[in-house]
Amino acid sequence: MSMSRMMKVAMVALVLALSGYYLAVLYLAAHPKVSLAYRYYYLELKTRFWSRYQTLAYVPGTPLDLVVERAPYLTRDGWDLPDETGKGSPLNGPGGLYFILHRVDGPLRLAGTLTVPVAGCTLTVGQGDWQQTIKFDAAGPNTFAVTVPAEGLVADPEQPNLVTLTPCEPLFFQSLIMTNLE
Repeated sequence: MSMSRMMKVAMVALVLALSGYYLAVLYLAAHPKVSLAYRYYYLELKTRFWSRYQTLAYVPGTPLDLVVERAPYLTRDGWDLPDETGKGSPLNGPGGLYFILHRVDGPLRLAGTLTVPVAGCTLTVGQGDWQQTIKFDAAGPNTFAVTVPAEGLVADPEQPNLVTLTPCEPLFFQSLIMTNLE
């Protein structure tokens, strides 16, 4: 075999090897094998915070401290970093919580503490087709509790639940907790 023919064969083999490599890279880019929390933060830009040791799995009864901690369940839209003065995490517009349940034991009670800027401000909580609006009669520190119906909740590790929160004005949340009612 002549030297130029060997060079051509080597060049074709190199092009085929590089093509295979880049096809594999494109396939992995289209089908990444990453955790759901990672995918929602980095790839789909749906959640506000991510840590390698956190998941979107939520155990009902676990309180979320929104004054100090960066909860992985908060949507990217609406929420901001916890305030440095200790007022809590501001919800400046429509946002919510993404979370996975291991099982659905009935409706969830969503409760929280927050600071309301003006009297008469409202917070609309929704999940699927259901929604409920809470009106705060006084400005300042307030609490709320709503019952999220079980009909829209799922226990699927690949499909997070989304509870939406829509404030009338920016609200500062200090804590949130979801508990089973049954």
